[in-house]
Amino acid sequence: MKKALFSIITLILTASMLATAASAAPRDEAEPGEAYNVVYYEEFNYENTAGNPAVAKLLGWSELSKSAKTAVTDPTAAYAIKDGKLWVTNNKSGAADSYIKILDERQMFSTWMSDYTVQFDVTLTSAGNNSRYIAILTDYKDSTTGYYHSFHLRINGSANSQARMNGKWSNFDAPGEYYAADQDDTDGTSSISKKIMRRDFDGSQVLRNVDLTVRIVCEKYDVGPRVYVRNNTDGGHFVLVSRAGGEEFSNGAWRQTGGKALVLKVGGAVNGCVDNIVVYKGSGEPCWEEIKLPETTEAPETTAAPETEPETEPVTEHITEPAPEEKGCTSAVTASGAITVAIAAAFVFKKRK
Repeated sequence: MKKALFSIITLILTASMLATAASAAPRDEAEPGEAYNVVYYEEFNYENTAGNPAVAKLLGWSELSKSAKTAVTDPTAAYAIKDGKLWVTNNKSGAADSYIKILDERQMFSTWMSDYTVQFDVTLTSAGNNSRYIAILTDYKDSTTGYYHSFHLRINGSANSQARMNGKWSNFDAPGEYYAADQDDTDGTSSISKKIMRRDFDGSQVLRNVDLTVRIVCEKYDVGPRVYVRNNTDGGHFVLVSRAGGEEFSNGAWRQTGGKALVLKVGGAVNGCVDNIVVYKGSGEPCWEEIKLPETTEAPETTAAPETEPETEPVTEHITEPAPEEKGCTSAVTASGAITVAIAAAFVFKKRK
């Protein structure tokens, strides 16, 4: 009994010391004291599943349509989960933009009220023309005329960071070094093709079969969105490709759509796959040690978080001047929190069937 008691006391003291060390460790954070909380993570690690109803039920997503007055068009994309990825097929005759809701307004409410980040992997495998894309939309409002924010990275190596409100588009960024729509690499600025592929923009399908990670940072009303892209195929780092600014941003469209939902949009005439969708509070690296459920969401089934935090990637704002490698996200854990971690695993919110 004494030995058992001594072991318990030793465990508590050890956890307390670990907590003290963790609280003193440096963090990668946008503002002092800000905690990053992963509130949603989907890695599509299921048995192979085909058919839109079956895929939507498995993921807890909902397909949107013009018929139901929830989208601009009726869907034509086909979804399938295969080998741990979500595959989309929409490169066909008669293809239309297709929308499927990942998280609704109720589930996004608490996260939307703060700075937050959406990150996902995407690969475009074929397209009917060179301007096609697969995107994740923020601030989505059910509508047949379109209310949402969109960063759509096209297969030709250009993009747009825009608000769509009642069918009208406005840019968040402005011509310059961080203008997503830049297609001129001769004027001292650079296109996304140049930034992540080191190729001057030529309009061809330069991003076909390139494994990319897109990170959309949704900050306060007066700051606006920033977007980073990483070329995983060539082992690249995150590169800043779009930053809010200029007259278009000052028009007040940012976070003014009236919606908060998160939606996957598959452009007409494109095939590809999506993986590793992460939504987290804050604007730096995701912190996997402090994980909370969305406050307005009913408690779903959960899945264990990774036992070790993922390696963080440096962020490169200029392709020719890489930023120094950043510190990983180490949570400032209290003594009681450290003891809890020693006893129970952390969980990430994940919608289930």
